[in-house]
Amino acid sequence: MPDTSTGREAQRRRTRARVLDAAIEEFQRSGTSSADINAIVEAAGVSRSTFYFHFPTKEHVLLELIRLDEDHLAEELSRFLDTPHDLPAVLDTLVSLVLALEKQWGAGLFRDVTGMLFSSSRPDEQWTRHPTFVLLAAEIERARHRGELYSDVNAYHSAAFFLTGLYALLSTNRELGPARDEVLEAFVTSTLRSLLPTAGRTA
Repeated sequence: MPDTSTGREAQRRRTRARVLDAAIEEFQRSGTSSADINAIVEAAGVSRSTFYFHFPTKEHVLLELIRLDEDHLAEELSRFLDTPHDLPAVLDTLVSLVLALEKQWGAGLFRDVTGMLFSSSRPDEQWTRHPTFVLLAAEIERARHRGELYSDVNAYHSAAFFLTGLYALLSTNRELGPARDEVLEAFVTSTLRSLLPTAGRTA
């Protein structure tokens, strides 16, 4: 006989994905705080109870987006790390990947997701549980072992400072253009100067 439990789980995943897609579109259109649950469930073709089963609050939608973002960033960064690279290139790539996410979600939804990322109401989690952080910290530590960085560099602290600072800068510098690009470039340069004895960027 067919495994009905497997079929039900597959159906549950499809329904959850459909609800999430509808929620993202409504959040992008109206903003998270003004998003209409009725519009979401109508677009997804489900009941309100189904929405709340999968996402008890709007914040749970944002938490799901954070998880998806982290998985995507880690996957893309891992792909980059399989190619020849140095630490400056790693930081530049991370900035580009996060900027691509901002463009994908739209500035408003990206700010909401970022706000939830650092919200005091979010369940307390250790940085070491975040795949992108782990990859970046490992790259910093490898560079330190190769003698490229100051010997007392703490890879975990440096990775946390960089990622926190990057999201904070994107949240506070919302206007796209050369001025914002200069701020981000200066941030990466400043980060590298705090790590590299040469106080500069490699070519």
